[in-house]
Amino acid sequence: MAIDFNGALTLADHAALSNDPLVKEITKSLHQTWNALKDIPLYTSPSLKQVGMRYLNSGIPAPNWTGVNSEPVAVKGRPKSYEEQMYLIRNKILVDHVLLDQPTNIIDPIEAQVQIFLEGFAYDFNDKFVNNNPATGNVDCFPGLSYRMDNPTDYDIPTEMDLALTGTSADLYTNSALTANNFIFKMQETLDNMNAPDGDGVVFYMNEATKRRIELNIRVMGIGAGFDITQDSYNRPVEKYKNATIRTVGRKSDGTTAIIADNLNNGVSGDAGKCTHIYAVRYGTGYVQGWQSGPFKPQYLGLSKENGIMHNVVFDWGIGLWIPHTRAIARMKVRVTV
Repeated sequence: MAIDFNGALTLADHAALSNDPLVKEITKSLHQTWNALKDIPLYTSPSLKQVGMRYLNSGIPAPNWTGVNSEPVAVKGRPKSYEEQMYLIRNKILVDHVLLDQPTNIIDPIEAQVQIFLEGFAYDFNDKFVNNNPATGNVDCFPGLSYRMDNPTDYDIPTEMDLALTGTSADLYTNSALTANNFIFKMQETLDNMNAPDGDGVVFYMNEATKRRIELNIRVMGIGAGFDITQDSYNRPVEKYKNATIRTVGRKSDGTTAIIADNLNNGVSGDAGKCTHIYAVRYGTGYVQGWQSGPFKPQYLGLSKENGIMHNVVFDWGIGLWIPHTRAIARMKVRVTV
């Protein structure tokens, strides 16, 4: 049975509606680590697969303009079917009962293990969301944004969704008013290509250095240039270009390696190894959504019945990405070094 994604909620929405304090606490933890998961509207369903239909630019039926007393003309579109699946995360935390019984404990050992697991999950999800290649990476996780953009025909993505900002015309290292204006021009072109000229529902994901470069170029231009700063529910600043959110996707679990590197390519030989990539994702009904098997929270199973000494906590959660629209994701490849 297909899922009706019209009722999909973000993790913040799920937390607001839930009376489970654990769901609220875990959602807060994910927000504090800037996990990309918090942006995805999620519907709860046990379905392992979703099959959908998408219409491409070919085979779109044309209306029949006619006069009074004329017969209607039958029309029929030719959609293309596609499929997405759910992927599972399963981990368990084991804590010896002796550790729980210590009178000198400052914090609960189980809570401490859950928190460090959530931190690791935040690092890994962000990395997989952008970089996972099922051919060379983890086949048991969804294809990342980079893989989808590198294989546009597999996902019916139009070529104009992958923009190469070539040479010095719109770079992020010259820091001149000309290149800054050209870069903003390309950001707007990206939004236009996504059917979101005002940025509604769009999030731009980039590395930390790229975000700093954009902030520098805004100052070089000396005007707002369409950028603004608001606050999220935790009173942290959130930068916007029109209605689109500008967000860093963070680092890998080593704490130093950027998830999106600065030595990538844009398809131009002279720019090879001098570029970074910015991903734009449009969330909302008909664009990018997801479904989960149930609330994202650990389940405490109590003391092991097998050995009688270990307390068991299990994470058992499934997630699938649902991207029905061919213009839901885009990429900007911009030069950032000399």
